[in-house]
Amino acid sequence: MASRPVPPRGATDPVVARVEWFHETVARQLCRVRERYGPFVLHLQPYQGAFPARPHPAERGRAFTAAEVADLLRTQRERQAPRGLEWLAETAPALRAACEEAGLVVRERPVLLIDPCGDDARAAVSAPVPPSDARLLASNDWRVEHAIAVAHVGFAYPGTDRGPEGRASVAVLLASGDLRREAAEAARRIHAGTRVLAIAETSEGPVATGQFNTLDDLAEIIAVATLPEARRRGHASAVLRTLIAEARSRRLRTMFLTAADEEVARIYEAVGFRRLATLLEAGEAGAGRGT
Repeated sequence: MASRPVPPRGATDPVVARVEWFHETVARQLCRVRERYGPFVLHLQPYQGAFPARPHPAERGRAFTAAEVADLLRTQRERQAPRGLEWLAETAPALRAACEEAGLVVRERPVLLIDPCGDDARAAVSAPVPPSDARLLASNDWRVEHAIAVAHVGFAYPGTDRGPEGRASVAVLLASGDLRREAAEAARRIHAGTRVLAIAETSEGPVATGQFNTLDDLAEIIAVATLPEARRRGHASAVLRTLIAEARSRRLRTMFLTAADEEVARIYEAVGFRRLATLLEAGEAGAGRGT
């Protein structure tokens, strides 16, 4: 399916503003310390994940300088905080040039959205897909940790190409016990109703997974991944349709995600997602963040 053109959106677009608010709120909730540093918000001691600095909401429309960015990076190193910056390009258009002048590499990632109750979502949910047993997991399901292991293996081998990695890699991760804390947090959020976790299974076990987090009437899809040995068989599509159906049942107004790259974005566009904005990640050369 070819993607349909959409009008450009800017900082004044209410949906863009809501998505930026969502990102800022999640970072605030998952960091023990969050403080203002010049025109930026510095995130310290995250409970889970890494949260680079963001432009402060009151400063997003201003001009930024390379000296301000360099000073921020120096402070992040000294305080052992996640380094770099992350923001929606449409909300702070002048920040990119300052980051590049400061020597940072700026990566673009497409942000896409769908109305879970709209026609595109209805068509996506009802479209036929290859056989795959996709379902939601309860908080006390033993497969919660298994699903998280599937996501870790999938993201360790990015892209959409098939490969030999699969159930054996998942078994190693599960045996290590390294994912128990992450699984416990996921189970807590599922029980609280702020996270939804889905898996697709074959007769040999889980092969694909995906989640969404909720805040107010928004849902952010995260961690959609398939084991390399099981790719290109429709498993991720089944997971995605299961997540969309759940968002529809909750009557959420906006469902969005950040794609790893343009190739991945086209996959989501093919099932009804539309371009909303561009997430910019500014970091030192050679550094990167997982999805």
